[in-house]
Amino acid sequence: MKFSIWGANLSGGFLRSKIEQSTDGSIENNRQLVQVADQLRVDSILFPVRYVGNIGGNHSANSGQLDPLSVVAALAAETSSIHFIAAVLPAFIHPATLAKIGATIDIISNGRFHINLVSGWFKEEQEMFGLEWIKHEERYRRSTEYLEVLKGLWTSDNFSYEGKYYHIKNATLTPKPIQKPYPAIYQGGNSKESQEMAGRLSDYYFMNGAPIEELEEQIKSVSEIAAKYGRQVKFAVNAFVIARETTSEALKEYQMIIDHADDAAITLLKKRRETKGMWKNATTISDFIANNEGFRTGLIGSYEEVARKIIDLESIGIDKILLTFRNPLQELPEFYENVIPQLNYKAVELQ
Repeated sequence: MKFSIWGANLSGGFLRSKIEQSTDGSIENNRQLVQVADQLRVDSILFPVRYVGNIGGNHSANSGQLDPLSVVAALAAETSSIHFIAAVLPAFIHPATLAKIGATIDIISNGRFHINLVSGWFKEEQEMFGLEWIKHEERYRRSTEYLEVLKGLWTSDNFSYEGKYYHIKNATLTPKPIQKPYPAIYQGGNSKESQEMAGRLSDYYFMNGAPIEELEEQIKSVSEIAAKYGRQVKFAVNAFVIARETTSEALKEYQMIIDHADDAAITLLKKRRETKGMWKNATTISDFIANNEGFRTGLIGSYEEVARKIIDLESIGIDKILLTFRNPLQELPEFYENVIPQLNYKAVELQ
């Protein structure tokens, strides 16, 4: 199992709760987080993209949001092994521009750059900047074209493309990325359209937090689509982690987070989302408190219990877990110190 963590380029943290949490979105905090993760040999770090607002509660987004591509470019040269994933909204950046920036960052990082293509669910954000808000199905049609153009520019010379949204004429982009054939592409979603696009074009399918049964359904669906195109897709799932020495400690903290739910932040999310897949199975307040339904994955409990659940996730075909913490600089090293050894021990036990 590989592990990824969230970057902190959006101020405000990852809990829609009034409880104390890390909310620092500064470049200094991100530098420290990346360096700690790199030393621990965390596989990758995902920097989300927002032009408006934040994720966490407490109205703590006063410092705004740092651009993920810029943050990755700044920090890549300061690390040695961690991979960088930058979230990208197609409406805001042309695929040719991303192809050039992405190839450059891949060279800077010596082959450690990736994108997470986000087709978009935040209507207000795009309309605020004069971008047309198109229907769900059209957003995925545009994203499909986006990835086809991006891959074409990364892998071919004299590349041409004629689509509804993008038109490329005999274009050659040099230098190309270090990674061959191209930097692995991540993509999320939970709709029919997102799964079709993932099966055809993406390398990793990011899933919101969910119980085993729901994850199995998505894995089966995307894998069947990928097989039609002679492809294989890897799978990653989001999880908010509360791993403590005892079960009671973890559950007590979880309940405290729920008891301090930021109702205003949750209501704002429900009002703003324009999506057919994301959060479609979210029903309780807990499902909306942690970013991307992170509590639903169930990594809450003692170190041993969390390790056992990770092995369960691996057994159904999960390749990577995107870890979220209330205070990542403190909890990420604790996770590697206390959960990873349990994970290795349990794996040996099962052999």
